[in-house]
Amino acid sequence: MPIYIDLHQAMLKQVGDVFLDTQSQLPNHYLNRLNPAQGNGYRERYDFGKLCVGKGKYWLHHPLTIKTKVSTHIFGITILLSGTHYIKNHQSNIKYEIRSPMIILRKGNLGVQTIYLPANKNMSLISLDFNESLLPVIGSTFEQHELATFFLNTSMPAIKTIHIPNKDVLHQAHYLLNAPPAQSSINLLHLEGAALELLSLILHKNTQIDQIPALIQETINILENQFENKITIRHLSKMVGTNECDLKRLFKEHTGKTIGEFLLSIRMRHAQILLKEGISVENTANRIGYSSSQYFKQIFERYFGYSF
Repeated sequence: MPIYIDLHQAMLKQVGDVFLDTQSQLPNHYLNRLNPAQGNGYRERYDFGKLCVGKGKYWLHHPLTIKTKVSTHIFGITILLSGTHYIKNHQSNIKYEIRSPMIILRKGNLGVQTIYLPANKNMSLISLDFNESLLPVIGSTFEQHELATFFLNTSMPAIKTIHIPNKDVLHQAHYLLNAPPAQSSINLLHLEGAALELLSLILHKNTQIDQIPALIQETINILENQFENKITIRHLSKMVGTNECDLKRLFKEHTGKTIGEFLLSIRMRHAQILLKEGISVENTANRIGYSSSQYFKQIFERYFGYSF
């Protein structure tokens, strides 16, 4: 089994039966379901050699404290898309409160860490782990980038948080998160390509130009995680603490879409995934927020230009 999956499984064993093993038939892939006694959700890993992709979604019935020891020297990027993580690194004795959406940079031998996860909150993340073989590429191509400085400077702390730089990174991360588990080698190639595209977007030199305001990131997070509910702009504006006019204007300015268009794209993306998995049209419509399957069919055909 590849090194990153070995490391991940060893860490999960340290926290008991929180996550249960579900072995995949595909090479270099491992899936762990959350123990139903703890909540619901999953974490999975795809190890492509130079790059290991992890993703997870989960909801806990009760607060959970996880204490693990990471003794392997690795480099990693974690994109926290929803929820809040509280982390204490015992090696540096530094405590972190990391609220989504946020990027966590990791490097070196982190030693013992304690992670506190709150209850009754949607939590989702993407992680990209890699070894020293990618550092020369990062250093030569992105030498002035904030991430390159972090990974190449040995005097910097082992953990650092940065804001998600632009909408393209956020969209690609959610796309990767919502992609269904791979069922074939072709699916693996697609996932590897999507992960490399995400890494490229994060490292792009011009990413700081298009900084997304926190309230727009929060709005996107709500839409991504509550798309199956009836969502009004009035309700959204109250949740993120601004007025309706400013929210509509800023959202369009920073995403290139209206709130309605963005919500529709999320629902249609999920509809494609559910239909591909064999879910009936009626159940798919219901699960993405439409009470009428006939209306859903009309919307789907208008959006994609083909029927099913």
